[in-house]
Amino acid sequence: MKKYSLLMLVAMFLFIGNVVKAQDEVEVLIDDDFEAYTVGNKLAQGAVAAGIDWWTTWSNAPGSDEDGVIVDLNGNKCAHLTEGNDQVLMLGGAQSGVYDLEFDILVPNGSHGYFNILHKFNGGNSKWAMQAYLHMTNDGQNSTYAPGHGTVHAGSNGTGDVAAIYDEWMHFRLHVDTDADLAQYYYSTPGNDEVKVCEWQWSLDSFGENTVGRELDAMDFFPPDAGSEYYLDNFKCTRIGGETAAELVFNPGEINETVAADDMASVTISIENEGTSIGDYSAWVDYGVGSANGPEEIISYAVDPVQNPSLITWTAEQAINFELAALYPATSYGNSVMGTYITGAMYAFFQWVDQTTQEPSPTFEPGTDIIFRIYEQGRNGNPGRVLAEKTISQNEIIWDQYTLVEFDEPVALTGYDVYVAVEMTAAVGGCIMNLDGSGQAVMGYGDLIRQNGGAYSSLNEDMGANNGNWCLAMLCEGTPVEGGYATLNKTYGSLPIGGSDEVTVNLSTIGLDAGETYEAAVKFVTNDPANPTVEIPLTLVVDGDNVNEVLSNTYNVYPNPTTGAVMVEGENIDYIAVYNSVGQLVNVVKNETNVVDMSSYENGVYFFNIVDNAGQESLQRVVVAK
Repeated sequence: MKKYSLLMLVAMFLFIGNVVKAQDEVEVLIDDDFEAYTVGNKLAQGAVAAGIDWWTTWSNAPGSDEDGVIVDLNGNKCAHLTEGNDQVLMLGGAQSGVYDLEFDILVPNGSHGYFNILHKFNGGNSKWAMQAYLHMTNDGQNSTYAPGHGTVHAGSNGTGDVAAIYDEWMHFRLHVDTDADLAQYYYSTPGNDEVKVCEWQWSLDSFGENTVGRELDAMDFFPPDAGSEYYLDNFKCTRIGGETAAELVFNPGEINETVAADDMASVTISIENEGTSIGDYSAWVDYGVGSANGPEEIISYAVDPVQNPSLITWTAEQAINFELAALYPATSYGNSVMGTYITGAMYAFFQWVDQTTQEPSPTFEPGTDIIFRIYEQGRNGNPGRVLAEKTISQNEIIWDQYTLVEFDEPVALTGYDVYVAVEMTAAVGGCIMNLDGSGQAVMGYGDLIRQNGGAYSSLNEDMGANNGNWCLAMLCEGTPVEGGYATLNKTYGSLPIGGSDEVTVNLSTIGLDAGETYEAAVKFVTNDPANPTVEIPLTLVVDGDNVNEVLSNTYNVYPNPTTGAVMVEGENIDYIAVYNSVGQLVNVVKNETNVVDMSSYENGVYFFNIVDNAGQESLQRVVVAK
């Protein structure tokens, strides 16, 4: 017999007591065995009638063909799902806490099935957290009927395989710990112990390609084709250990800096997470707004007018929903439309004609709309909340030129990275993805595309080609304010429980007036329920006289943003000195072409100090965005 000291025994009892206490803090959020439903009725439709709000369908159409049917199977009420059914269970969208999702599935002999968990439920633009096949294998593109097997995509392609059985109830348990950013998939069959199929980072999408967030929004039970059929029963969602939340503390509470003219300085903001869940934030410098009355300006990466548009054609055998976007970092518009209002967006739709038949190529899937959106900056490099949205029908399009939509409410453009996007559904072989063909694509900024609501990717990088930028633009109106004198070294981050982070605010007085005071705020959008928005006032005083005259309009510098070569147009240029965002000299260019190669530099903000033959200087801000 082992001997234990009294101190060790006390520690053991304390540990056991804490475990019991943690187990006691269990709340069943959903418990549905379908016994309260009427046999023969539609599942979601019957749930709505009974005051149950967690069942719907993929198109939010209870009672439609997507809605499964309640049946009696050997004296047990359950849901029967066949081809055409697409049953969605809403889970509330929690981003903190620990949850168990449990349910039973029976697959009849010779059939197969599929279900998933969604980080975000939004129809075709949903975000998949994991995908599970039963009696099917899947390589990420194609599915194959495979009795006894079941592919799982969870944080990677083909994460696991389930030894599925026929004609008996299989039990599934999905453990989701949003606080630890961890998920586990467990499986058992009658008379056998539960086994863990796989474990993965919860915040990833189902294929592990992007970090999309820790939200637990919904599950989808879907028989994918004519040979698919299964029964669903005993769904339970349990929260374990009580409610949790991030608690973020920011220091300092305000920034007051005096910086010499034509100089730079930096200030560090520290962030502590004193809560019981992972803390998330996105951040930018908010410069406020000017007058709503002012000139209009179109902001676009695309060359206008479009001389040689590039055609991208879908080759899939079904209609495809997708979203195109252009991302404008604050550093790209800070000197032109900071503080104005986004009043509209536009996209150029080109009608493509088959050169053999002279017939127009397919365009949109019949009955679908086109949706323009403005997104605020989000976390993990993804767009944030929708700031404006406008839907138009197909017959409102003006072909072979830009179609402009005006938003019902203008959007203040105050310093966040902004996404301008358009969503549409292409018919089979549809030809409605149009780039300007300029060969000057700002990859990762002017050529973004996504499906299923995940992170955007660069089309040109994915294709290994350069077809230019989307024919997509935003319309701004108003009087600009001074912006761009403060930048952040990072714009989003996550803090573990008890963890900390730092954000550096880089200040530059280059181009600012000596003796003037400039005011802005560093804005944080967080998942702290007590402080979802934190604003740290920023006051910058420019001290002393300007050392050099800044001739900001003397030279034409393009393309800007750039992925590589930058042309500086102007007369009598002696040399060009290149500085990074903290004022360090990184290159001096002296050549006849006045071309500066930035291809080897990291993404970020740089300054060109252009010096002419008389010694006069002009400072230009250049953004490298690869």
